[in-house]
Amino acid sequence: MMQKRKGKISILAILALLITLFAPLPFDAQATEAAIALDASENVTIAAYSAWDSNAVYLANDVVTYNGNDYRAKWWTQGDVPGETDVWELVPPSNGEYPVWSSSKAYVGNDIVSYNDQLYKAKWWTLGEIPGIAAVWELISGNPNPNPNPGGPDDPPISGDFKVVGYYPSWEPDKIGTIQYQNLTHINYAFAIPTSDGSLLPLENPAAATQIIQTAHAKDVKVLLAVGGWSYNGTPLENTFMAATSTPQKVTQFGDAIIAMAKQYGFDGVDMDWEHPRSDGSSKQQYESLMVYLSQELKKENMLLTSAVLSGVTPEGIIYWDAAAHTNAVINAVDWFNVMAYDGGDGDRHSTYDFAVLSAKYWKETRNMPAEKVVLGVPFYGRPSWAPYRDILQANPNAYNTDISMINGMEAHYNGIPTIERKTQYALDNLGGVMIWELTQDTTNLDKSLLQAIGNKVRAQSN
Repeated sequence: MMQKRKGKISILAILALLITLFAPLPFDAQATEAAIALDASENVTIAAYSAWDSNAVYLANDVVTYNGNDYRAKWWTQGDVPGETDVWELVPPSNGEYPVWSSSKAYVGNDIVSYNDQLYKAKWWTLGEIPGIAAVWELISGNPNPNPNPGGPDDPPISGDFKVVGYYPSWEPDKIGTIQYQNLTHINYAFAIPTSDGSLLPLENPAAATQIIQTAHAKDVKVLLAVGGWSYNGTPLENTFMAATSTPQKVTQFGDAIIAMAKQYGFDGVDMDWEHPRSDGSSKQQYESLMVYLSQELKKENMLLTSAVLSGVTPEGIIYWDAAAHTNAVINAVDWFNVMAYDGGDGDRHSTYDFAVLSAKYWKETRNMPAEKVVLGVPFYGRPSWAPYRDILQANPNAYNTDISMINGMEAHYNGIPTIERKTQYALDNLGGVMIWELTQDTTNLDKSLLQAIGNKVRAQSN
């Protein structure tokens, strides 16, 4: 009795399926197809499709949303995952704009994303792997090459005495695969954080630091431990530096702690980012004492000592009073200064070419610093938006060729490729190098990369 009843149910199910396949589309499917046709012909915006449901039955031409993409069923289906089976075909967005790649989102085979002005299709499941770098992503289309000499990982390394110094932020461990070692001579891993008692907090993301050091050394690039920065967890570090160097004994203790951490991980030196010692009070002397002690001890280990310093002047050329806190004794102690010739203010005060020249001339001419010790800083971000260059480029695909773009309804002032090239040429002609804050803010599209533009300019000069 049970077997006969089961047989009747099976026959009925087959008949129902045949009727479904050959019957006219149901009203919902017809409406969906009509809406798509209307949208294609009249550019009418249609509502988002319903999310794919593994338990639902879909018919030919039904459209669903899955993992940020729309898919159309070719025939009857249930439980077949969009993007993983042939029954589903990808439906291009009506406006042609695919979702922007996100490092925190998982993608499956055939998912399409936009990244650095190009479209990529995933070959298989992926999470956090960068389009254009990881083999999982296949390039579908991109803009014509705007740079006649885009360069790439096979470029010869930077040679000679000219320095290209890039800061790498410790809070971006997932981006170490984007570092353009071929365009760098030095990397500053930022930051080791001081404490008031004259020690350091444990290094953030030490595995990333170790990997950077290993890869950099294999490519003849040196890596320095950058100490300090403007703030930590929202609190400015100036008072912490003052407390950590308040006595001669603490200066020695603090200096030894810094050197110990640098040697522990295999760094090639130390970059001091005390922002900023003051000309008034005891700040200037405490900073000088620390720098002189570090220089003496690091030289014993054949290690470098550098310091990130004020621009020295305003965008109008007025000298900052506190620039004098970087005394002649400190100038003699360091291998070079990383001159922060940016953050002159919002808008066009941020980091123009003229501001860079005025900053360089302060240290080289007013302070009589040897040219090879002046390394000119350039920003890879805009103001007042504070948006990284890579995000500005997403908002305006032509941002590489100008210094002003709109992003999130705000006008961003930054350095595009022409200004970066002009500053680099000035440094090649007059100074000891260029410095970047910071590397992860650049685009991975080498055609529009600011760091690649720097590398191209330096190599062209050496040929």
